[in-house]
Amino acid sequence: MKIGVLGPANLIKKILSVVEEREDVVFAPLEYVLPQEAPDLVRENQCDLDAIFFCGSIPYCLCLDSVDRTVPWSYLPLSTTGLLVALVNAREHLCGKIRMSVDTLSEREVREGLEDCSLDIGAIYTYEFDFTRISISDIVDFHFRMLSEGKADMCLTCVEAVHKALLEKRLPAYRVSPGRQTIRNAVERLILEIRGQSNTLLLSVVGVFRPEGIFETRRQYEEAMLKLNTHLMDYAKKRGILAIPRNSSSFQTIETMGQFLIGTSSLSDVSFLSKIGDSCGFKILAGFGVGPSLRIAEEYAAVAADMACGKEGACYFFDGKRARALGAATEPRMEFSDFDSEAALLAERLGVTLPTLARYIQGLMCFDGTFTASEFAKIVGMQPKSSRKLMSGLQKEMLVQECGTLSHAGRGRPQRLYRSTEKVAWIRSRKRIQEGGDMEERCRV
Repeated sequence: MKIGVLGPANLIKKILSVVEEREDVVFAPLEYVLPQEAPDLVRENQCDLDAIFFCGSIPYCLCLDSVDRTVPWSYLPLSTTGLLVALVNAREHLCGKIRMSVDTLSEREVREGLEDCSLDIGAIYTYEFDFTRISISDIVDFHFRMLSEGKADMCLTCVEAVHKALLEKRLPAYRVSPGRQTIRNAVERLILEIRGQSNTLLLSVVGVFRPEGIFETRRQYEEAMLKLNTHLMDYAKKRGILAIPRNSSSFQTIETMGQFLIGTSSLSDVSFLSKIGDSCGFKILAGFGVGPSLRIAEEYAAVAADMACGKEGACYFFDGKRARALGAATEPRMEFSDFDSEAALLAERLGVTLPTLARYIQGLMCFDGTFTASEFAKIVGMQPKSSRKLMSGLQKEMLVQECGTLSHAGRGRPQRLYRSTEKVAWIRSRKRIQEGGDMEERCRV
């Protein structure tokens, strides 16, 4: 058995020292300097390996998004026990109230990891990011800004490249590194998966989770999102899967088909949704998608979540062609037809998939009047910069038209106002995939 260990040099060295006693496995180091190098390393070496072990969730997600998985992959999870080692190294900064900047981990995780240390925590500034769009320079700038503005006295990072860059700037930076037992357990799980592997079980499964219902105020909605984040992270830790924020209105889980089948008793048990909802105090809407890449699986999951909207207790699993209700073995599968050929050509010209085009059309239908690119971005779950670029494409396709500007005194340049055209409703009427009311509900929040 041959397993590739992919990561920065010092972390690879630590992992190899932990697993050196295993005589039945050969571990091949695959070293990178920046996480963005991981996809090319996987493409070049995957065919010669039985599995790949990533030194963290960042390179794992980058590869899920761009590389077809042909062997089992697993990653080294971040453990808050690594915080203690980092703070021991940073002991000169532990006098008085401790103020720190931290990336990758959430403030809640940091506080829970340190609650038994009797430390006087003054402030924790966290930087959470999209795992598929990581920018080392942005993370370095975040820590530098916290220190230069006097908000933090030291910085903790989970990213080796960030740690190196901060040390080069002679800043008080310390790296959070998983403990030896965490490494040992993660490798053992991967070896067990190798022995029972199946190509189908290696597909990516993404779950999209969001609060269901209408919230009277923005504050209530934000409190609901915080509760969902807390309990979803707890669920993911128990399952040994990844849970991360997806956008301002939802979260997502990432796992393999094999893990998903185990977690749902072969798609027959979704009681975990009601348990999470009971813990939160409100109902949870969720949908799951499976695909060869992270991006495709996420798009299918969004479609599945839209199908479940307004159907109490329903949860769907979608593979791009067929959907089935999870936990309802007797309910027949639903066959789906995508848009007609004209809409398919429209999606191609915009450079998106059909499920993504469906989401954009739903988003446009949410606005009765004018809207800005930023408002549209919040509805469909994308970055404002990407939304502004998309508006140009939608204008060329005559789906939206510009109709003025919205200015705020003393608050930067005016924002362009848009209005959807009749062509949007026409395309919507031609759509043969099952309709979902999720977008309309989200507009009321």
